[in-house]
Amino acid sequence: MAVSKSKKAPAEFVRLLKKAMADHPDKPSLREVARRADLSAAYLSYLLNGERDVPSNAAIRQLEQVLNIPQGDLNKVAGRPDDRALEFFRKDEAAPIMRTLAKVPTNQLETVREMIENFIGSSRSKRK
Repeated sequence: MAVSKSKKAPAEFVRLLKKAMADHPDKPSLREVARRADLSAAYLSYLLNGERDVPSNAAIRQLEQVLNIPQGDLNKVAGRPDDRALEFFRKDEAAPIMRTLAKVPTNQLETVREMIENFIGSSRSKRK
């Protein structure tokens, strides 16, 4: 019989969670963080000890809120798209946009991101 190995959350994900707990002004206990984030204390303990995979996006959002972590930071270090990105990927127009972006050299992606943010910002101001 094959033994399945459980996946572990990336070390950077665990490090960010631990740092946020340690730096939180209330200094909440593991049990308190778990309660506020609607997770079991056992699960959070396993997660912090590198014995569990990344939780759902809903749980990540709760942890970010409870621990004052900027929205999306945990998804980023987990290497997982957040709900806003997933919503975009479900749009029919997303596939051709992603194929175009796939051609952009990695060292130019930050410039493209800035251009998109500027475009969105100017589009919003024109609508007002």
